[in-house]
Amino acid sequence: MASASHMSLLLLLALVTLTPSTTLAASPNPNLLNLHQLLQLLGFSPGLIPDPVDSFTITPAGLLPPTFDFTVRFKEACYVKYVYLNYYAPVFTGKITFGKISGMIGHKDQFPTGEWVDMYDVTAKGQKLYFTFATANVTYDKSLFEEVKTCTDGPILPDHSNKFISNELISQLPISAE
Repeated sequence: MASASHMSLLLLLALVTLTPSTTLAASPNPNLLNLHQLLQLLGFSPGLIPDPVDSFTITPAGLLPPTFDFTVRFKEACYVKYVYLNYYAPVFTGKITFGKISGMIGHKDQFPTGEWVDMYDVTAKGQKLYFTFATANVTYDKSLFEEVKTCTDGPILPDHSNKFISNELISQLPISAE
């Protein structure tokens, strides 16, 4: 017998395949699926993508396994701290299937060296998330991403306040040309 999450995924696939693409607003009708619920249906922690999301679009990309192209739109480029400081471009895209997000464009992490590194893939297996970056692979417990965090318009300092930031630090931040 299929699990509840697999049945929900099949229902989602059926719903999405009825239209070429589905766009959901940041504050959708309570009867509609939101982005964070979709992440949970697909095996991820709900906080893997921060708020506030202006909208997101999912488009069927394959049936076996059910795969979707996605686009997440933020009002503007923003930053959030999980383990490291993360940067999200105003438009963040990729592919998602049960347990795997791949081909991401518009997301970077700042490593302890200060270097900003593109994130390409996230794979969920059990209680672990496996992240593939341009220059490294790291593993974290899913529980680190349960809380849906708020993305801000500037770097988050250790005390979580936005104090004056030196020109040297600003010159190292990824800047969106959009």
